[in-house]
Amino acid sequence: MVLSPDDMGDWIYMFTIGVCAPGLFCKVGWGRAGAYRLWLFNTAATAWATADYETSRSEYHVAESGPRRLWAAVEQVMNRWNENDRPGFPRFGLTVLPEGQTLWRDTPGNVVPEVRPDAA
Repeated sequence: MVLSPDDMGDWIYMFTIGVCAPGLFCKVGWGRAGAYRLWLFNTAATAWATADYETSRSEYHVAESGPRRLWAAVEQVMNRWNENDRPGFPRFGLTVLPEGQTLWRDTPGNVVPEVRPDAA
């Protein structure tokens, strides 16, 4: 799957990335005619990745630096999301107990796995 920076622009994508890859966040730098640069950072401030989006492109150059490939982490999250029929908000749930919290999809026994972008 070729992941476009535009595949991450809607709330459900950002939610999915946020819950499946804690410690990763995005920023958009807008250009002309709908073009933009998508920046990915980890909260440890040790890694970053960028991809430039233009409406006429179908392939996107990714530049990265740091101990972890953040774009690969996002690709992994989005591949899992696609493999699970692109679940929307109503299919996610959260169980909160004194020992911690668990995010799940469809049933409490179906825990959503995390991708750790801050890990080396």
